[in-house]
Amino acid sequence: MPLGGFAREVESQMSKQVNEVALFALQQLILHSPVDTGAYRGSHFITVDGEDRNLVPERSESEALREAESILASTANQPFKRVVIQTNIAYGLRIEKGWSGQAPRGVYAIAANNTRERYGR
Repeated sequence: MPLGGFAREVESQMSKQVNEVALFALQQLILHSPVDTGAYRGSHFITVDGEDRNLVPERSESEALREAESILASTANQPFKRVVIQTNIAYGLRIEKGWSGQAPRGVYAIAANNTRERYGR
């Protein structure tokens, strides 16, 4: 295989791996999110090569996953992208600091640990 073709194949595989890890991490966030109205579960979102400070409209977790899949699919040919998973919901930091009895150890910390255990450092 010519070197150019090999490089494109490696970049393609890297992009697929980044997308897989990001979706797994998002699923972990949703899974470990406390539930009252469901707003927090649907508030997690993905951005690529930046952060978004806007509030996310209320949506379901399945809508959040579909949006993330769409965003990642649109960047499938970018192997060196920076994926950010975040929530801008007003009480997100309180939940992460143990405010919720349903998530006394936070949500992002648990999702990060589970993702690290599955995919390594």
